[in-house]
Amino acid sequence: MKKLSFRGGIHPLAKRHEGKAETSGKPIRDFVAECVCIPMDMHMGPPCKPCVQQGEHVKLGQVIGEAVGRFGIPAHASVSGVVTAVGPVQQLRAQPSLCVTIRNDFKDELAALEALGDVESAPKHRIIPAIQAAGICGMGGAGFPTHAKLRLPEGKAVDTIILNGAECETFLTCDHRLMLESPGRIVDGLRAVMRAMGVARGVIAIEDNKPDAIESMRRAAQGRDGVEVAVLKTKYPQGGEKQLVTAVTGREVPGGGLPMDARAVVINVGTAAAIADTVIEGKPLISRVTTVTGAVKDPSNLRLRVGTAFADAIKSAGGYREAPGKIFAGGSMTGTCAPDDSVSATKGTNGIVTLTEREADAAREIQCIRCGRCVMICPARIMPYRLMELYERGELNTAKQEHVKDCIQCGSCSYVCPSKRRLLPSIKSAIEQLARRRNR
Repeated sequence: MKKLSFRGGIHPLAKRHEGKAETSGKPIRDFVAECVCIPMDMHMGPPCKPCVQQGEHVKLGQVIGEAVGRFGIPAHASVSGVVTAVGPVQQLRAQPSLCVTIRNDFKDELAALEALGDVESAPKHRIIPAIQAAGICGMGGAGFPTHAKLRLPEGKAVDTIILNGAECETFLTCDHRLMLESPGRIVDGLRAVMRAMGVARGVIAIEDNKPDAIESMRRAAQGRDGVEVAVLKTKYPQGGEKQLVTAVTGREVPGGGLPMDARAVVINVGTAAAIADTVIEGKPLISRVTTVTGAVKDPSNLRLRVGTAFADAIKSAGGYREAPGKIFAGGSMTGTCAPDDSVSATKGTNGIVTLTEREADAAREIQCIRCGRCVMICPARIMPYRLMELYERGELNTAKQEHVKDCIQCGSCSYVCPSKRRLLPSIKSAIEQLARRRNR
């Protein structure tokens, strides 16, 4: 079978950098903490507005943060128990996040749920509103509200739904395990989205380094209308939305555009499973599978309740095997460094990775040697070294003209740079400064 791919990228990531072997064979296991601290800004868009107070008893799945605005989604209690605090707590963002903290009573007393039934017979017009009410957002790390992705603007049309099962990021195996252990739920979620959007073709895209997941999803897809499995070449960042669209459909997403501009919608396999839970059982998004690995004694794939502290998840994975030099959410290519292990796992936390002080020690940066490697491998077809120079000179308008905002922030340029230049951090800073300028 032809293996699909895109131009650019890194092929393959060195095994010693990939970090997947420790957890790819570890089945998912549940972990429930004694306390959860749930941020109100877990998704892109306006933060939720807390609707509970300190001292109040809440049920599992109860709305504790109301949606704000068109892109808003609610937050739900991931445990039953007593609200012990409502206020700002330092999380992964630069500024503290408004959070609701709940002490778990371990009764898992459920709030009232409203299921739609089987995904093949549920009313089509109710599926997307149910996804919004369940607080579902992208679970691949971006956190974009799923309902907003599925409601197309006037004049747009989609003919393909792509499920992202590539999981090309380093260290992460949560999606791999989900495809092995819950393939039916993933296909159910895909079919629910296909029916809601009136799309006849659904493609589950998986890299060829996961043959067991490919076989598992093929078996689950048999007999399901319009569902197929596409095999991708193992290459980073194969899981980028624009790269997936090109690999699967052969179409290019235009600069500054979205997958819908190439008549496609991309969602993560974890998101699809969450959609199935919502449609079939009425469950809101209150837990997710997270890979906890790196400098821990028992690297694991854990199903965590939203709001679980990194420290508690790491303790469940055996604790630190030596003092951590760095902790980050996600993989090492695109992950976000945590200030400490008190921060919370959110809907988008697909990995908690710890590095030793030796592993975290950054290489010394030297002058650019104009080798052009960053340009050759860039999947967005921009010039990272040039954009870094423009940022350092403060020429943001020129950087914008040279398509800095087309960067998908995959980090491939920094990875291959022999001079160890901080290319991605510079480009990220340029994009953030342009965004702040626009907002002002």
